[in-house]
Amino acid sequence: MEQLRRNGIKGVILLLLWIVIGTLGFMIIEHWSLLDSFYMTVITISTVGYGEVHPLSSDGRIFASFLIIVTLGTVFYVFTMFGQFFIEGEISGVFAKSRRQKKMNRLKDHFIVCGYGRIGRTVVMGLEKERVPFVVIDNNQELEREFEEKGYFFLIDDATEEEVLKNAGVERAKAVISLLPTDADNLYVSITAKGLNPSVLVVTRAIDEKAEIKMKKVGVDHVISPYKIAGNRILNSALKPTVVEFLELVTHREYLHLGLEEIKIGESSPLKGKSIRELDMRRKFGVIVIAIKKKNGEMRFNPEPEEIFEEGDTAVLLGREDDLKRLQAG
Repeated sequence: MEQLRRNGIKGVILLLLWIVIGTLGFMIIEHWSLLDSFYMTVITISTVGYGEVHPLSSDGRIFASFLIIVTLGTVFYVFTMFGQFFIEGEISGVFAKSRRQKKMNRLKDHFIVCGYGRIGRTVVMGLEKERVPFVVIDNNQELEREFEEKGYFFLIDDATEEEVLKNAGVERAKAVISLLPTDADNLYVSITAKGLNPSVLVVTRAIDEKAEIKMKKVGVDHVISPYKIAGNRILNSALKPTVVEFLELVTHREYLHLGLEEIKIGESSPLKGKSIRELDMRRKFGVIVIAIKKKNGEMRFNPEPEEIFEEGDTAVLLGREDDLKRLQAG
């Protein structure tokens, strides 16, 4: 593609050069003005047949014939290069889109991020850093090149459309994160996603408090209010700076590789049927059990050592990244 583009540019430069030569030639041979000579060159090269500007001499006709012969080849070359460039570009774009869609069709337990604004970019960067598979949906055509360069799975389309969410694999997805500009769009995406996959985790943002209530009513799992979070963060930074500093440590893995992690207790989990005391996580793995979310939804903070992990529970753990991985590996 790049070679075709360069060849096309060379052809255009050559064509412009012939126009200059033709104009100068008529000026010298026929002693015409610059405008008449230029006009004669253009109609000669284009072969439109408007007729001569002035009667041509024998030398002028020979020069005009020479100009037609050499420029016809150049014009044909230029149109061929640009035609090939656009056709191949269109075809390669279609094939690239088809290949991307086939790969997306094989995704499972991935995240779908609707909206690539300021918050969306931050979310996508986090998913990429955590090596979590994801698909980005945004209707801004200008983002296509950026997504391609970064190697993202993406759809340049309207995330509120049911077919678009299907193409992103919502029926196989683990979570849908809707960060569109309006509460109405986020609500619509949430309803559509839950309708297509009732078990998918839906996280969205809400600007208006009434929209937040509606979203929770239709089954949205988590509704985030950026203004509330920002307000609370500012307040806590002023009132409880050390607490905020600690939360920074456990929510940003780049700090000491410390983080909060949640582990779902499945049928084959090494934690299933064992108590916190029996597992002795703090001594063996350097991991602290912050809370346990029981399968009935009850959240137990700072659980007792005798608390037993049951299938369907979710453990919230605090520890270093390597220690958490060792614990999950059993």
